[in-house]
Order: sequence, then structure tokens, then C-alpha cells
Amino acid sequence: MSKKKYLNELHNYLFEKDVIRKDIDAVISDYAEIYDEAIASGFSHEAVVEKLGQPKEIYQGIKDTLHFDSNSNRNKIVAIMPFIATIMFFAVGFGFDGFSYAWAFYLLIPVTAILVNVRGKERFIALTPFISVIVFFLLGFFLQLWHPGWLIFLLIPVTAITLNTKGKDRIVALSPFPLVITYVLIVTYVAYDFYLYGWAIFALIPLLALILKPVKLKDIIMIIAILAAVGVHLTIYFTTKETQYAWLPYLFPALLGILLGYVQVITNGEVNPKEKKWVTASFIFIILAYLLISFLVGTIWSWSWIMLLLIPMIAVYDSSKFDHPVAYVPFLCVITFMLLGMLGGYWNFAWMVFLLIPITAILTEGKSEDEKSDVATDAFDESSED
Repeated sequence: MSKKKYLNELHNYLFEKDVIRKDIDAVISDYAEIYDEAIASGFSHEAVVEKLGQPKEIYQGIKDTLHFDSNSNRNKIVAIMPFIATIMFFAVGFGFDGFSYAWAFYLLIPVTAILVNVRGKERFIALTPFISVIVFFLLGFFLQLWHPGWLIFLLIPVTAITLNTKGKDRIVALSPFPLVITYVLIVTYVAYDFYLYGWAIFALIPLLALILKPVKLKDIIMIIAILAAVGVHLTIYFTTKETQYAWLPYLFPALLGILLGYVQVITNGEVNPKEKKWVTASFIFIILAYLLISFLVGTIWSWSWIMLLLIPMIAVYDSSKFDHPVAYVPFLCVITFMLLGMLGGYWNFAWMVFLLIPITAILTEGKSEDEKSDVATDAFDESSED
């Protein structure tokens, strides 16, 4: 990171917080001068950035001295949008007998607030849930494509990943989505029985993660294990048609991955199984419980896999406890979605549980970040005195 990039990030952060232009220019000027003086005193770029702080930290320290754009005109637009949405709802409902979809006009309320008050890439991320809902219902009501129209909701994580990751990490993070789309479309329009064996294509995800980085001996071992599992899986299916057992070969690379330390993929850090005995034991217990219950109650194979979602949830707890509740919500939403659909047959509206993801993020993440930040403006001076 260069001085220019560092100051640009600070500038953009202050701009997103609606700080007036005059104050932004003054802050940038002050920090540019401090930066130059520190470099002249022999500090490295990294040391200067560490002492001055990241844009969010700087903002938290000086926000009481800043002046903000009142956004009065923009806030007026947001304030009147509920009335506009209500008028459009009744106009379309009574005028075109469209009450079944006219409710979508109420989505204009949060959409307008986002367009007016959110800047940068966060605007696109915040808009995608509403765009997805609108497109989903358009496909459903007018083309009867409720399935596979639900795939449009993949736009939400795809947008967030695309805008927040770079390079090889982006490729690996995005890889599950084209595979899901391919799998669903083939099953829906090409070969229905593909759903019985085609899920082997998801083995490409860990393979891609392994080959896009410098390959070590343990990576080669893991690649061979995954390919062998795919081969055994397909052999079992095409020779015996025993679909309920065809997935068993994948237990070997799964357990091998834990032993070789690949658990770090879901625990956000290098994990030594000997140091994380309870985590490893929990993973193995969940897998064994899943197998036992599924074999004893043979009719639940199609959805008993949701038990395995406890594995990444335990990993999240191990790495961050409950600091970020939103990290648990996607897994809980999938579990709730499947239970509502499989046990109650409520597929038509069960998808709405996924809206809890952005709702939880809005209610918890923004507030917690502000509360945790207590960085002083003179951090660099204090550390220099030390």
C-alpha cells in the first residue's frame, strides 16, 4: 500500500460517512503532512500506517470534531417513499388486479434508502437482495419459473464475493456458484437422474483451492484422495445403482483433510488437530451421528445432511465465539429452509428465511464495529514518545 492509496482510502471512508468536503480536505492534508514527517524520521510505510491507524479507526477518533452533510433533500425522498409505495400498491392492485405482486412496490422503501445513503461497492451489495427478490417473483409470476428461478438469490453472495475478494481467492470463493447453477440446470432441463450422481462435480471446489496455490506433498495426497473418492463414488453408482451409499467414499478425504490441517479453510486460521481436540472430536461425532441416524431412518437421506452444517458452525464458534452472529445465520437459514420444506411442504415461502442474513448483519455488525473502536487520534504521537 502506497501513501496515495492509504490517503485515498481515508478520503473515501470519510466521504461515505457524509463528512463535508472542507473537513475531508483538512483531514487528508493533516495526515499527509504527518505521514511525510514520519517517513522523513525513518519510519517505514507499514509502521506509519500501523501508528496512524486504518480509516475506520481514524474516523472513530475524530468524528466528534467533524461536520456532516445533513442530506436534508435526500432524506426527504426516503421519508416520502412509503407513501409513494402505498399509492402504487393500490393503483396496481385495484387498477390491474395485481395485488398478488403489487406488494413488491414496498421494496422501493429500502431500495431508495440504499441508493440515497450508501456509497461505493457497499451500495451494490446492499441492493442485491432486493433485486433478487424482484427478479425471482417476475420469473415466477410471469414465466412460472419458480424453479430454477430461485437461483437468482445466488446473486447476493456472488456480488459480495466479487467486490470484496481478489485474485485466486475470488476464483475459489466463486467456484461453488457456477457449479450449483450447472448442477441444477442439468437436472432440470437435460437429465433428471444427474442429481443422483452429478453432485460429484462439487469435488472441483477443493481441487481448485489446492491447485491454485503452490502445491506441496500433502496437497498432492489430498488431490489424489479426492479424485479417488470421485472415482469410487461413480463406480458404485453406475455398477450397483446404490445411491444412498455412493457418497461414503468422500468420508476418507474429509477425515484426511481434518488430519492434514485443511480445517483452516473453515476456521479462519491454521489448526493443529492436537491443539484443537474438541473441535476435531466434534467434527467426527457429527459425521458419525449423521451416518447413524440416516442409516436407522432410511427415509431422511434427502435432508439429513443438514446435520453436517453443524461442522462449520462449530468452526465459527471456535474462531470468533459470538462476536459476529451473522456468521451463523446462513447455516441456520439453510437448516430452517430444509425443515420447513421437507417437513411442512412450505417451499413457496420458506426461502424468505434467507432474508434474515442481511437483516442480522444490519442489526449487529454495524453497531458492534462502532462500539469496539476506541482509537485515539494521537496514537502515532503516543507510540513515538514510547
